Amino acid sequence: MIAARNYSPLFWGIAGGLGIGIIFYLIQSWGMQSWSSPIYQFQYRWYFILPLIIGFGIQTGLFRAIHLQARHGGGGTMAASGGVSATAMLGCCAHNLVTLLPLLGASGAAIFLSAYQKQIFLISIAFVIAGIIYMWRKYYKITHLQNNLCRH
Repeated sequence: MIAARNYSPLFWGIAGGLGIGIIFYLIQSWGMQSWSSPIYQFQYRWYFILPLIIGFGIQTGLFRAIHLQARHGGGGTMAASGGVSATAMLGCCAHNLVTLLPLLGASGAAIFLSAYQKQIFLISIAFVIAGIIYMWRKYYKITHLQNNLCRH
């Protein structure tokens, strides 16, 4: 049996951000059918993409911190807000599949995603921020509860 490693939330946050960045790059490469186009896309839209990557990394670190606190008597609460970030990144990356959607019979979706790209980015960022706030509150409640239990 392999022993579980107890990496810090900071490690998990950085790994999560790098991981979602790589996934983002690969989805764009597939959708744009080019290895260099995602780099130009990032340079052009970095102010939308970077907050999503950083936000996902923060959520991953918070998730790990909550897990460690809950495992050590923090009330057993586990936040499951990873779905928020996954949904945000899918919404963010979906516009890159515009060239493939007509082949899949989804021309209407291709037009919609192309026309509302900025709005999709903004909604995705709002979801990531909401996920961070949700997870921060969970972390605060667990640590606050744990501190109160230790005092009594």
